Amino acid sequence: MAQLAPLRGLHYNGIKVPDPEAVVTPPYDVISPKEREVYAARHPQNMVHLILPQPQPGDNLIKNRYTRAAALFSQWRREEILIRAPEPAFYYWETIFTLEGRRHTRRGLAGLVRLEPFSAGVVRPHEQTFSAIKADRLELLKHAEAQFSPIFSLYPDPDDRVMALLQGASPAEPMMDFNGPEGHEERIFRVTDPACLKEVCLTLKDAPIYIADGHHRYETALAYRKWISQQYPQASPQAAFNYILMYLANLHDPDLVILPAHRLLKGPRLKHVEEAPLLQHLKTYFEVEPLPAPAGPGDVYGEFLEQTLKEGRPQGSVFVMAGFGGKTWLLTLKPGVAGAILGRQMNPALARLDVVVLNYLIFEKILRLDSTAQDDKETCQYTSRIPEALAALNRGEVQLAFLLNPTLIDQVQGVATAGLIMPRKSTYFYPKVITGVVLNPVDRREEIISPC
Repeated sequence: MAQLAPLRGLHYNGIKVPDPEAVVTPPYDVISPKEREVYAARHPQNMVHLILPQPQPGDNLIKNRYTRAAALFSQWRREEILIRAPEPAFYYWETIFTLEGRRHTRRGLAGLVRLEPFSAGVVRPHEQTFSAIKADRLELLKHAEAQFSPIFSLYPDPDDRVMALLQGASPAEPMMDFNGPEGHEERIFRVTDPACLKEVCLTLKDAPIYIADGHHRYETALAYRKWISQQYPQASPQAAFNYILMYLANLHDPDLVILPAHRLLKGPRLKHVEEAPLLQHLKTYFEVEPLPAPAGPGDVYGEFLEQTLKEGRPQGSVFVMAGFGGKTWLLTLKPGVAGAILGRQMNPALARLDVVVLNYLIFEKILRLDSTAQDDKETCQYTSRIPEALAALNRGEVQLAFLLNPTLIDQVQGVATAGLIMPRKSTYFYPKVITGVVLNPVDRREEIISPC
């Protein structure tokens, strides 16, 4: 049973920080080092100073990037750069963006969800996590005692009742209305009506919650709860550390978008890969069809490749491989391969995923890239944009690119419901939920009260 609760969120003080666009950021894990510098220079109170604190010479166990982030967070609260809402609320959140010429309005709510182990089946993951990332986030949470970024999660609501309730109870004017880091319009409304808060909680109490983005932060919150509970065993069952800040969107929202996560390969592990032997090995599992060379700008050729992938999807798993001097090939999985090879190795819900076919048959069996190699940023990188992949190839920054269709929503739901885990970067929910709209302080002495 999912337990939701409104929260008294921390927000930027509109008097002292009148321009939200100057201080909000994407989630920490999609900010490159160069982008971090840009955000840091944009405003002295930009969120990047909290979510990605930087090491300095002389750092030790007493003084380090985590203690600096915690001190800065405390300073912003003392100086009322960040102020706390006077009463609990759910935050009705609209993200308005344009993709492929179509205007989308994704709707969500930000609130608290009680932490549950994955084994309980209430909150369900779909991607694997990595210990080093969780250790980093745990240290930040221990020192700052705050959740800076909401977890992006999904819930099934075919009748769209939750969003209708929140929209109906929202004030006439938004609390915040601005353009985010990628230019999308963000409109946030604080909903405090007790009847609405209660009805939303009741509507979602029996719904499963699927994590879309933020698996590392969720597992970090579980680890933090275990750690602090051992130190304060008498803490209330409703103590704030038992809850996590989430952004929740309807699984059935037609404006919920998943982009593909194309794979870019480079580095010493690929130095012996040659065109002719690779094509011959690929023919063991795939129909291999050379594609015409680009005859125009990269964006135009990218659109051609994207359309080629879409048209091939009804036939099963299809990929475009690019490399070897700007050449491209369409790879179509041969009939029966998925069942004969993948079906013997894994659950059917996984065997049907394009990303699993790619990782297992091409990366592991043909290129001999095991899971460690695939998780190595010096070997495998990702982009959701085909023109970016082609540009990286043309600049010689990568050796091969494998382009694929996006994972489908029902595939995410099927994998999570079955208690299975997809490979890393199987999904790219777009746009990302930005950081800095609402923060959640985690005070062990504070109790969270659910309206239902």
